[in-house]
Amino acid sequence: MSLVGIDLGGTKLAAVRIREGEIVARARIPNTSRVDGLVDCARAGIESVWDVDVAAVGVGVAGLVSWPEGVFAWGPHVAGIGIPLRAALETRLGVPVVVDNDANTALHAEMVEGAGVGSSELVMVTVGTGIGGAIAFNGTVRRGRSFAGEFGHIAVTGDGEPCACGRRGCWETEASGPALSRLASLGGIVDTAPEAVVAAAAAGDEAAEHALTRVGEALGRGVISLVLSLDPEVVIVGGGLGSIGDPLLEPARAVVDADLPGRPNRTAPPIVAARFGDEGGAIGAAMLAGIRLQEDQR
Repeated sequence: MSLVGIDLGGTKLAAVRIREGEIVARARIPNTSRVDGLVDCARAGIESVWDVDVAAVGVGVAGLVSWPEGVFAWGPHVAGIGIPLRAALETRLGVPVVVDNDANTALHAEMVEGAGVGSSELVMVTVGTGIGGAIAFNGTVRRGRSFAGEFGHIAVTGDGEPCACGRRGCWETEASGPALSRLASLGGIVDTAPEAVVAAAAAGDEAAEHALTRVGEALGRGVISLVLSLDPEVVIVGGGLGSIGDPLLEPARAVVDADLPGRPNRTAPPIVAARFGDEGGAIGAAMLAGIRLQEDQR
């Protein structure tokens, strides 16, 4: 028996197949779906790692997902509104399916086997095309009425850059892959794809280093608000950009250490990279599929 998990983000889809706790297949495909293509895109990702012994499927999606119904309500980076993704995939695949927000699935993986093991009060921040988030209290992912954790759309500046959500000055306009690309362009860098900027910074390009530091500092300023609101034991940073680790996280830590109100009379929580990197959403989705399968078999 194996489990499939996918993480359907704004620009790409990551898929894994897990058997007995080990990843036995993985794939990445671009997310080019339009409004009417989300189900087909998810199915393509699932089929990229499918095998005859798959018993259940988990899906993490970047956006608002009604829990536990698995309806994709809306997302600024993923096309579609009100799509009954769980029901559609169960009909097409013939196996149990669970659908959740991708930051929630990533946090689940990190709590069970990753950077959050041993902690019960956690915050997850996923940094990629946008910023996603998830919260755990007492060792349980908290979804509110379904949509908790949309940290990326907390306003940090009143007249900032336009955001994909339709407003201006959201946190993700300053601390995300597109923010890094924009800053790199202002610095005269030709190839502004986030992965190219990260590589250039690692090679010592000063303009790329500056852009990455600016994004890390913006990440830290947002983390301060999360710490003040939620007081977690640990802040885990994942996602495509967040998973690069110290080049992004060191500037964030420096900002938190310098500017967290109450310092030095309180300690800042550790800000750590996700153990599972940008595969965490897919791995956690597969884990949640396993839980669903166990519940169905009782």
